[in-house]
Amino acid sequence: MPVALDELKTVYGIKRAFIVADADSYKNGFVSALDNKLDELSIPHFCYFDIDGMFTASDAEKAAEAALLFEPDAIIAAGRGTAMDAAKLVRLMYEHEDADICALAEEFNDISSREKLFFRLGEKALLVTVPDIDGCAGAVSPYAVFSENDDEKVIADYELMADIAVVDGGLMTAHTKTELIDAGINALVRSVNAYDASDSSEYTDSYAVRSVSELIDIIPGLSDESTGVPSVCAALAEAITMSGIAYSNTSSVVDVDGSAPFLADIISLSAAESEEVCKRYAELAEALSLDGADDKTLCGA
Repeated sequence: MPVALDELKTVYGIKRAFIVADADSYKNGFVSALDNKLDELSIPHFCYFDIDGMFTASDAEKAAEAALLFEPDAIIAAGRGTAMDAAKLVRLMYEHEDADICALAEEFNDISSREKLFFRLGEKALLVTVPDIDGCAGAVSPYAVFSENDDEKVIADYELMADIAVVDGGLMTAHTKTELIDAGINALVRSVNAYDASDSSEYTDSYAVRSVSELIDIIPGLSDESTGVPSVCAALAEAITMSGIAYSNTSSVVDVDGSAPFLADIISLSAAESEEVCKRYAELAEALSLDGADDKTLCGA
């Protein structure tokens, strides 16, 4: 992270940075390393961290108002997946004050079937993502999730993507074993879903296979002793990031949090319903060099 953020000064000439962080990441010190680096670079910065739980449309408006007052030329997302989504919405509303994010969510919820051009972004502010372990997929995705009247909404467009994504395992060592496993399993769901997507390609497949391979190696070995090891966190973060790249470049949408505990059941049911999906699961099992090559092998893995 320190090496990457040097470019804010030396390459991009950033003068003011607006940090968007979730409350937990601010309180547990995740943002401190970022603050220290910006201080070292003599870049004035302000941190908006009034994000607790699902980010709402009204939250986005308040954060964007704060950004408009501060007038940054860089917006930095720091922490969990919620902060990644929030920062994307803040930049959108900072650069286009008349944007109606609820209307955009209704119109652009399927990235593969957009009929109109989206807002151009990046003319006023660079978007930088510095994710914690469960924000790695969102750091590289073209999606922004928020809620309105207790309904989850998604804005999908490649203009939302970060200009710079910084994945640093050394910042992610404060998690418990359970938190790391949960993040890894969620990424596993994304990767499997991306692999059996109807519009998967050689490019998404390569990221999905590599991610699944890394995750089924890393997750079983996680222990209380390994959670604070930067190299372990870095390996997991990289696998989660690859899952985000695979998932973000297919049109599949899945409720990760709701489906993660039932991944084996989802694989079995999907394989039973579609011969083509069953074939894809067999290909995935073979690519992973698992004993046998079918959907049941994947369930066992």
